[in-house]
Amino acid sequence: MKCAAIIPAAGIGTRFGGSMPKQFSEYESIPILIHTLKLFERINEVTSVIVAITPSWEDYTNEMISIHGLNKVNKIIAGGMERQDSVFNALITLGTNVYDIILIHDAVRPFVSPELVRKIILLSNEFGAVIPALKPKETIKQIDENGMVQKTLDRSVLCAVQTPQGFKKGIIFSAYKKAMEENFYATDDAALVEFAGFPVKVIDGEETNIKITTQFDIQF
Repeated sequence: MKCAAIIPAAGIGTRFGGSMPKQFSEYESIPILIHTLKLFERINEVTSVIVAITPSWEDYTNEMISIHGLNKVNKIIAGGMERQDSVFNALITLGTNVYDIILIHDAVRPFVSPELVRKIILLSNEFGAVIPALKPKETIKQIDENGMVQKTLDRSVLCAVQTPQGFKKGIIFSAYKKAMEENFYATDDAALVEFAGFPVKVIDGEETNIKITTQFDIQF
């Protein structure tokens, strides 16, 4: 199987704060994005990485990629207004290249284990679409716009979704094509696959696979 990874990294990260987008904030003196890219550098099953970036950060990203010897990043492209637009731009860039599996991974999830990534690649070939997730530990309430509880949800049938999400190439291309044609936007790629009518397999995620969203996350 040939596998490519798409890393959408064009977000502003307003909840994170600071003078720069969170993906360029440093953890142990290295930008978070570079930590994430280093992960895929170590996974032999991933042969190519495409990063979608805000154009004003392209030169800096290229410099960091060169300094850290990230040979699998074969293309940096312009991101879009929304995360979904950035992924779509990356898919278009892949075009007719021969890949069996496409991984899509948050730029600010640098701690996912190589073992989980490899498992997702393998199962994506079997099921067509695979996502990692965790069962919630807390009680989950549904509230209205005024913060009033509407009902308590059954957490046994709920899960908090992570990345990377893995897809057979034909499935993710079809899903994005339909979503963009119908102007359907969602917060993760699996939702587009569901919208297109494909089944999605959920597997156990990892507690350590956190998404760095706030300053507290990076301190943690």
